[in-house]
Amino acid sequence: MDRAEFSQRINALTGLTATDQRIINYFNKHFESIPYSTVIDICNEINIAKSTLGRFMVKIGFSGFRDFKESAIEPDLHKNRSPIERFHNHKSRNSNIAFIEKHCSDTIRNINNTLKNLNVEELEKAIGLIGDPKKKLYVIGSATAHALAEYFYLLGRYIKKDIVLLDANIANLPHKLIDSQPGDVLLAISYYRFSSVTTRLIKWFYQNRGDTVVITDNAVNPFSHFATAMLLMESQNSGLFSSRSAGFVLIEALVNYMGEVNADELNGNFQVMESLFEAFNVFNK
Repeated sequence: MDRAEFSQRINALTGLTATDQRIINYFNKHFESIPYSTVIDICNEINIAKSTLGRFMVKIGFSGFRDFKESAIEPDLHKNRSPIERFHNHKSRNSNIAFIEKHCSDTIRNINNTLKNLNVEELEKAIGLIGDPKKKLYVIGSATAHALAEYFYLLGRYIKKDIVLLDANIANLPHKLIDSQPGDVLLAISYYRFSSVTTRLIKWFYQNRGDTVVITDNAVNPFSHFATAMLLMESQNSGLFSSRSAGFVLIEALVNYMGEVNADELNGNFQVMESLFEAFNVFNK
């Protein structure tokens, strides 16, 4: 069931109560993240009893909230499949060069689709938040997304002094977040199958600290209604692993644009960084 069908079921209802309308408003606003929510989470946010939500589910044709979730989530996402489970092991394989050409073609398509489908309003919000020199920026990415987060951090340190790179070790997060303050910003990168640590951090940061910018590859995810701005990237690939290329390009574009926005501060930062490289003999001469 998608949004359109949900709206059709709502439109067919009569005699809606004020509580029914609150539930409808919540579901309309957070439809993409509902499949990942629990009954307790939803009821706490709407401030209703579980039985009240259950009765509403019956009104729109479901036996309960679990039945609704089973209907709303895409089959591939519902199973939370690993790469090997979704991989099709073809009997006839491409030649070496044909495989590389196909991979490059997939990558180009992902980049083009990411650019074509970027929400300009969300992009402007994201750039405004991560580029604001007055806001401390925290960055996290779990598993393969950590490489993108670290890349953003390493280049971002040339431009912005207050950046903290977080890792997915949940025991370390309190140590890294101890100095965080209301008004800070979190940049989180999360691919399907969506790290539970990253998801919890996004929710906590949004509720306790400030704005969150989320970069992900699927609009249906567990954190969309805790995102101040959300940027979607394509990650389709016919091979064993999903592609991270479009995400890398997007991260690279964001950090370079930060440099454009903060151009006046760059010279001093670069001089300090270069002097440190020199002091530690980082690069071969």
